[in-house]
Amino acid sequence: MRNYCLILFLLTSTLLFAQHPVKWNFRVQPTNAETQLKFSAAIEKGWHIYSQNTADGGPLPMLFTFDTATCYTLSGKAMEPAPVEEFDSIFGVKVLYFLDKPEITQKVVVKSTPCKITGRIDYQACKDMCIPLDTTFSFTIPK
Repeated sequence: MRNYCLILFLLTSTLLFAQHPVKWNFRVQPTNAETQLKFSAAIEKGWHIYSQNTADGGPLPMLFTFDTATCYTLSGKAMEPAPVEEFDSIFGVKVLYFLDKPEITQKVVVKSTPCKITGRIDYQACKDMCIPLDTTFSFTIPK
């Protein structure tokens, strides 16, 4: 019986972590003074991801990490659309999360071209339970 439970647990864990309920798209939108990096998420129905502005004591917030390069500097923090706000009795705080297709924008000042901007997004995708995920990103700004 113990072996059966272990096999069932491993199978369930493997299937859960094999899911990728969020697909990301990345694009560059040049403007006069700054360049905007667009992070577009397509979240499967029934799933959500938490905001980077999640309150202390709540779930793990989305985190954008940019690799260091001399060809650009960040201009402010990544800007999000208005999230869904809801009190979560498990955490005891108001949580902020996204459904469907949120787009996050990070402004950068490009110092030289060509410029390659890379990094990683760490976040949780949640439905009945949460799974930790990360996605690497890469933007190329041509000469």
